[in-house]
Amino acid sequence: MLETAKISENGQVPNLQKVQKPWPKPISVSIAAMRAGVVPETIVRWCKREGIGKQLRPKAPWRVDPVGLAIVVAGDKEALEAYQAGDLNHPSIERYADAARALERQRIG
Repeated sequence: MLETAKISENGQVPNLQKVQKPWPKPISVSIAAMRAGVVPETIVRWCKREGIGKQLRPKAPWRVDPVGLAIVVAGDKEALEAYQAGDLNHPSIERYADAARALERQRIG
């Protein structure tokens, strides 16, 4: 999600706080369960209760946000509150996003 900057009257673009890095891609319930060390049913329950996953349509497979998963597994209430509020640039979430990106690179590479 990139922020749009308004150009000032003198034609200068103000400094943006930072350009957000790409968000890690969703993972399957089975991969999430392996990462968290729990059964897939627990992942689905977390998706519903904590809002860390979604289904594109009823009965479709769940897609789990690896950042949300890491926050729930860590039990970080501050980060979970920010995540659930949609404040994905919150400082407490950044370390989880970086860790999820690193896992994604390992999986791809």
